[in-house]
Amino acid sequence: MAFTKLAAGVVAAAVMAVAAAQAQTAAVSGTVAAPAPRANVDGGTVVGVQQPDGLTVFRGIPYASPPVRDLRWQPPQGVLPWVGDLPADRFAPMCLQQLRAKNSIFYPGEEASSEDCLYLNVWSMAKPADRQPVMVLIHGGGWTVGSGSMPLYSGENLARKGVVVVTLNYRLGGLGFFAHPELTAEGNGNSGNYGLMDMIAALKWVKANIAQFGGDPASVTLYGQSSGATAISLLQTSPLAPGLFHRVIGQSGGYALSGPLPTRAEAEHAGVAAAEKVKAKTLKELRTFGGDTINAIVSNPRPVVDGAVLTQQPSEVYGAGKQLAMPLLIGSNADEGTAYPVVVNAAAFTDDANKRYGVEAGRLLSLYPAKTDAEAAASSYALMRDRTFASPMRRWAMQEARIAPVYMYHFSRVHPFVDGLGYLQQTPATAFGAYHGAEMAYAYGTLDVLNRFSKTREWTEEDRKYSDAMMGYWTSFAKKGDPNTAGQPAWPSYKPEEEQVLILGKEIKTGELPNKAQLDFFKGP
Repeated sequence: MAFTKLAAGVVAAAVMAVAAAQAQTAAVSGTVAAPAPRANVDGGTVVGVQQPDGLTVFRGIPYASPPVRDLRWQPPQGVLPWVGDLPADRFAPMCLQQLRAKNSIFYPGEEASSEDCLYLNVWSMAKPADRQPVMVLIHGGGWTVGSGSMPLYSGENLARKGVVVVTLNYRLGGLGFFAHPELTAEGNGNSGNYGLMDMIAALKWVKANIAQFGGDPASVTLYGQSSGATAISLLQTSPLAPGLFHRVIGQSGGYALSGPLPTRAEAEHAGVAAAEKVKAKTLKELRTFGGDTINAIVSNPRPVVDGAVLTQQPSEVYGAGKQLAMPLLIGSNADEGTAYPVVVNAAAFTDDANKRYGVEAGRLLSLYPAKTDAEAAASSYALMRDRTFASPMRRWAMQEARIAPVYMYHFSRVHPFVDGLGYLQQTPATAFGAYHGAEMAYAYGTLDVLNRFSKTREWTEEDRKYSDAMMGYWTSFAKKGDPNTAGQPAWPSYKPEEEQVLILGKEIKTGELPNKAQLDFFKGP
């Protein structure tokens, strides 16, 4: 972010105004206001906000130059220095994306959006001389939606457990995952993974700057859910990632989530087809279109085996045991499929099973029965859960367990929805069960966020204690690579031959991985 002298003066005046207001408030109340926290980072000095309990929050710190105009579809460039202090007291816009429906279980609220979106946020209770473990969130959203500033991802309560938390934005959709022959020539032989490059740039920023916030750059845990967890599993295979993170928490995602990644040639072909939709004959022409138009013409954006960020199919890297060896905390939810409505009857379900699985269809139908329409609907949700989420997570756990400690969970606790509530995906809401993403509010200590528009959950003191326990497991893992924490049920390490996991159900206890028979159907080599 570059500033003119005039803009620098405006920024400085804003900082002085905030300081004056704080001083006036302190004078009226008779207290001494804590000085605004400051940190010297790449580009200059940022000024954050300090809460009464000592938590410091820095929002909207740039970690790369704005990827606009000629920098669209370029690797993230270094931060442009600014003059004076940069207020870091509010979130930056999220990256351009389509909005989610307001009646969706995944609706996060409204945020401003922009193509200028490469910013991150830091929560810390530490002093600069401390060296607390760092947790960096890679948000989910199917490569097309989401942001590091979503209230559900707030790092304040995790930070109060003795870690420094970082959340970040990365380019999405056709602006983050787009390949084209001209881009490949421009990029010395590769194109397509700009969103992954942003994550790597943010991790390099963390390595260089997090000590300013009391964090330890030698103890970084990446955590994420859905495509965020998938991204982390891909970074474990990237030749550009060694030394940037040291532990992984993967929730309901993984490299096998959507099958093999496109090759660069396949992605380039799709990029040319997208350009033809708007009759753009050159890359220069394509860069003149608005970002929303680009996102609209690029279908199924996702990472690419580009030869630079990702040099092989991740299945090949994991199959050979050549991924980054590091402790892994991993798991999925009991009812992942309920957030993805299906309209299917017994005949359609059976027909799809026969077409998709051939001689194995009979075995699948014995595991996912569909003799009636109601049975077929229930089996379709279970099949979505196992095929799309649970089996990729299990495979990731099995392959990492050969080279590093692994801890696996199965989340089945159900949100206490308000009676009569319904959503786009399920009515009544109680039919969701432990849906895709249901664990996050507990694990991140953000239960109340889900009631900010209207009361949707009847949280109890038991829910809050449960959330505290999950945060304890997550932050203990970030501190020492082992989630076990005093006063909570023991969490055994995962062994493929035993498959003992932590069951995060109504109560927390150890048990065998549920649905093993169904998951064995999808067990890969």
